[in-house]
Amino acid sequence: MNREAERRSIAGPGDDALVTSAQKGDEAAFGEIVRRYQRAVYRVAWALTRNDADADDLAQEAFVRAWGAIGRFEIGQPLYPWLARITTNLAYSLFRRRKRRPEAPIEPLLEAGMQFGVEDDPAEHAVTDERNANLRACFAQLSPEHQAVLALRVVQDLSYEEIARALNVPMGTVMSRLARARGVLAKLMIERTGERR
Repeated sequence: MNREAERRSIAGPGDDALVTSAQKGDEAAFGEIVRRYQRAVYRVAWALTRNDADADDLAQEAFVRAWGAIGRFEIGQPLYPWLARITTNLAYSLFRRRKRRPEAPIEPLLEAGMQFGVEDDPAEHAVTDERNANLRACFAQLSPEHQAVLALRVVQDLSYEEIARALNVPMGTVMSRLARARGVLAKLMIERTGERR
């Protein structure tokens, strides 16, 4: 069962019904959309900013923007990628205002082969901590576009098609950005640590 069908079966009315009602001015329907997606939107915001306060602000602003634009949403399209695109665009605007790059989120590092958890062996745990620090430092050197595509793929487990909708780019661009981001991350790790995976 795909995530959308699962979300509908667990949570009641489907997204299309809620969006249709929200487009007619039903604030309760939009409130249900917020309730349904607030954690996912927050996770995207946090993955991009790595800051609780910024993530809270971005998630709230994303829903304010979504409410203002709900009339233009095309019924039948998946709702979550649209919300993720709004969140990502707001994050990019925040970074431009601050003239800084997002901090390295930890979740995309999972895709680079990391497994997190407490190790029984303290020496092994120290090695893991050092490797995690190196990965975070290398991840921080990726462009915001590469960080975003990795965050949407790993943190939110979106398909290539959903990421393409969220970032408003062709699916081929998503695939090439993911491949490029992984390659650059691996190269940076080799340069930083001298080890090959």
